[in-house]
Amino acid sequence: MKRSSNRSSFAVVVLTLLAAVGMSLHSLAQTQNQPPSPARSRSDEMLDRWNAIGNKLIAMAQDFPEDKYDFKVQKEERTFAQNLLHASALDFVLIRRISGSNLGPDFGEGDNPSRDVFKTKADVVKFVQEAIADGAHVIQQQGDAGLDNTSKFFGNRLAHNSSIWTFAIEHSGEHYGQLVVYYRANNMVPPDSRRDQAQQSQQPSAPRVVELKASDGTILKASYFAAAQPGPGVLLFHQSNRDRKSWDEVAGQLAAAGINSLTVDSRGHGESGGKYDNWTDRNREQAEQNQLGDIDAAFQYLILQPGVNRDVIGVGGAGLLGVDNSIQTARRHAEVKSLALLSGETFRPGLQFLRQASQLPELFVVDDNDEYPPTVEAMHLLYSMASNPGKKFVHYSAAHDAPWLWYEPVDVGRVPANGGHGTDMFKVRPELPGIIVDWFVTTLIKTPGHAPAESLAAVAILNQVEMPGGAGQVTRQLMEARQRDPQAQLFPEITASIIGFDYMRTGDAKTAIEVLKLVLMAYPDSADANANLAEAYSRDGQEELARQYAQKALALLDSHTMPASSWANTEQLRGEIRRSAQQVLKKLSAAH
Repeated sequence: MKRSSNRSSFAVVVLTLLAAVGMSLHSLAQTQNQPPSPARSRSDEMLDRWNAIGNKLIAMAQDFPEDKYDFKVQKEERTFAQNLLHASALDFVLIRRISGSNLGPDFGEGDNPSRDVFKTKADVVKFVQEAIADGAHVIQQQGDAGLDNTSKFFGNRLAHNSSIWTFAIEHSGEHYGQLVVYYRANNMVPPDSRRDQAQQSQQPSAPRVVELKASDGTILKASYFAAAQPGPGVLLFHQSNRDRKSWDEVAGQLAAAGINSLTVDSRGHGESGGKYDNWTDRNREQAEQNQLGDIDAAFQYLILQPGVNRDVIGVGGAGLLGVDNSIQTARRHAEVKSLALLSGETFRPGLQFLRQASQLPELFVVDDNDEYPPTVEAMHLLYSMASNPGKKFVHYSAAHDAPWLWYEPVDVGRVPANGGHGTDMFKVRPELPGIIVDWFVTTLIKTPGHAPAESLAAVAILNQVEMPGGAGQVTRQLMEARQRDPQAQLFPEITASIIGFDYMRTGDAKTAIEVLKLVLMAYPDSADANANLAEAYSRDGQEELARQYAQKALALLDSHTMPASSWANTEQLRGEIRRSAQQVLKKLSAAH
């Protein structure tokens, strides 16, 4: 930060501009030095292996031309379609034995279904998808204990379920290898190999329209935007007076940035079936059941797609419908690592969840021109309830709030849209899609599950730092937070540094040192934090410590492996930090 009192106002301007868009690279570097994360549960590991091979078969089933479905290399081999049907049928045979239930469709006796039963490519694709989805559900449902149970295997003998699952995965892998040969024999490249090529070109594919089946059988339409390389996934929910297409721009940008995304038409909206239920007292229980079933259907589809990192998922929603769907998804699925919420609200369970989800970063966006007041106040409530220090609030201000006309409707034409509500803001705020994409890139790729601490979110902590003895109290809080999450940050580096320099300007070097030591503890690889503490020690007459931290600041700058600070890394800032550290060393040399 700037180091003379006549530049303090500029520092505040820098804080205002950069705190909203800055990114903590320090926390990313920290992860490289962390010990290995603990092993996941055995059932989660089994689920990953099951989904990995299953998704490859699904991708092939969807990709291979239908007019070549009956292709085979040699006369006595199964055709392309028969390979898929056999692999999935055997999966169902084993799934039924392990689960003790008759899951899946009726495909006759044995494990070689007839093409007369599955006549079209769509029939085969659906059969393969159902086998993978049902198997995944059983593995999740039974957990680790289920792997230790025994079921009837071949040869009229019992085997542990873990062995049966492993056999099924290996069997699918063998048929996957045979289908690769079929691809090559037709001068085609298998989807998984094309994905490697796509990583080099970095060009996402066109969105794919898909059908999802809700728990009650309702068909939901969705669009899947696949990234050109494996990466996280994002699920996007629309507001009640729009449909999934309102998210197309963001979804396309996410795919280009390396994030797979799924946009969904809620039931009774767009191209989805069913009837939208607006939570009347008479049918509240059924409405909630439908909502959660639809959410789970969309979530399961997303995490089962090839190339999606199922442990790093983001969710975005607009309006009451989309925001509540997003929060309910995060409540139900721990894999959700980030939320982006536009112009909406949630109910009491959702508010309680935000208060407790201290490790879930959230982006909140609202506009004073929202045609459905009091949306602004509702978003203020959500933001105030959220407990993550990396939460971010984007508030587009106007001289006057829009007048109240009606609640957010299903009837699109009841209240004229003016570009202030939910995804409608994209038309009048062209930078907003980029803000949302950058948010997900930060919280899902660069620093998964984390966002830089923001000044507004850290108001309580910063006020505590200002109080006598507050720096010591916050130091203890940071140590406790780091025990739970080694990457935890409670406050922005630049804001706390300004507090430390304010103490120096008033001649209180002792308190300045305590505050700046706290900053350095939070951001140990920041050259700026080291240089600031060096200056504070110099003013307090602690020459050896001043020399130590000034030299550390210069060493960090010279290494070029770390940014100058967590809030900026420009050449201008690097030059200012270098000048400050060198002045401290020059002053110390002159004194001797």
